[in-house]
Amino acid sequence: MNESEQKLLVALVLMVDQYLDKYGDEVDSRSMYAGEHAIEALARVGLMEIVNTRFGRWTEAGKQFRREEAGIRDPAQADRSGGIRLVSKPEQE
Repeated sequence: MNESEQKLLVALVLMVDQYLDKYGDEVDSRSMYAGEHAIEALARVGLMEIVNTRFGRWTEAGKQFRREEAGIRDPAQADRSGGIRLVSKPEQE
């Protein structure tokens, strides 16, 4: 992959991350034509796999590309130290 292709893929990955709904490793195209084509394009280069006509799933290569090239951190890997955690009190019996 040359530098231009890598820049285009990073831009596409960032757009998918910003504008499409995520459910774990799956991405919902929201039945938008552009979203469907984005998932198809990423699947062609091995970064996603097509689940069905609406959903795609990040491959291991896609997850690595997201982290290393696009700078996207998975929510499970995010550093939560120093953050605020909201908890509720148990209900009184």
